Amino acid sequence: MSDRFPVPPLQVIRVVAPAGPVMEDDLDAGMALLRRRGFTVQEAPHVRDRQNYLAGPDWSRGEDLREALDDPEVDAVWFARGGYGVTRLLPGLSGESLIHRPKVLVGYSDATALFAWASRFAGTTCLYAPSLQELAREGVCVLDSLWAALEGQPLRIPAEGPARSEGPFPVTGGCLSLCSVAVGTSWEPDISGRWLFLEDVGEPLYRIDRMLTHLAQAGWMKQAGGLLLGGFTGLGEGETYAEVIARVRELAGPSMPLVTNLPVGHLKGKHTLPLGGAARWDGTSLVVGDGDWSSP
Repeated sequence: MSDRFPVPPLQVIRVVAPAGPVMEDDLDAGMALLRRRGFTVQEAPHVRDRQNYLAGPDWSRGEDLREALDDPEVDAVWFARGGYGVTRLLPGLSGESLIHRPKVLVGYSDATALFAWASRFAGTTCLYAPSLQELAREGVCVLDSLWAALEGQPLRIPAEGPARSEGPFPVTGGCLSLCSVAVGTSWEPDISGRWLFLEDVGEPLYRIDRMLTHLAQAGWMKQAGGLLLGGFTGLGEGETYAEVIARVRELAGPSMPLVTNLPVGHLKGKHTLPLGGAARWDGTSLVVGDGDWSSP
């Protein structure tokens, strides 16, 4: 038994921007924060590129991502930001290097696609964590949670849920929009017997309903061991988080364990949630890393 979930030793971080364009001042501040923490931070060559809503064309974003994943000297690959664009790059990734040299992948939002793709490689650790350019923004991140996750230390994330304990189950999922478009692809994750974690931003209730219904009709709700709902911020005018919960409960059924208000994702005060490792609900918090968290 171990009180840690599996995180490879971490010193060298490569920052990549495979999705949307970065805000350079925030990027510099985030990298400086990591360097003060003692990490060696490398910036991929095309991180500051910009092409409309992308951080450069597919070839340059893909090249940076492939090189970061393949470089044996790199311990962690950290998303500069989210946005859109990762799904365009997945067909060009082989992942063979991850078999021989597991890495830590860090980010959220559009990083969901890479995390789903990487879940097939044993030893790869995916942290649903703040983007690099958010790290130094006041009040955005719970840094203690991030540092603990990077060290593989036990985490307790406050939330709301059933009075009884549930799990432990491995955690999968991420941004609802990305989970929805994963259905039917080669990178669709395994949901069976897992916590399905979902969150999103800027989606009105009818679109959330449509994506949740899609996942339910694809079998995700029945296959899951339990459901974790993070932030659903930026809803339509007059729409509420409670309505999201009600639709999830309707689709999942009354017996499905449901944890809500998990402070992870597109919100301020975000915690870091390790994907892949097991977590249990203890009645007040989601607990990650206080047991044997080896991959199933």
